Amino acid sequence: MINKKYEFYIFSFIVTMFMSFIISGILIVVNLGFVNKFLFIWLNAWWKAWIVAFPSVLFIIPFVKKVMAKFIKN
Repeated sequence: MINKKYEFYIFSFIVTMFMSFIISGILIVVNLGFVNKFLFIWLNAWWKAWIVAFPSVLFIIPFVKKVMAKFIKN
């Protein structure tokens, strides 16, 4: 099993994979439709989106947690 201290990173890794996969697919359909080589275009867009999404989430989530802590009562 994986150590609990890595939970945030693994969670972020998996969530960004699914999220970027879904969003890139939807955007390809909206902008191009179901064209020849659709799957190739989608996967090409997906890995590029994921490369941006994963590190972004690693920095954005802690920032959002700090901002939310100011607005949420304990």
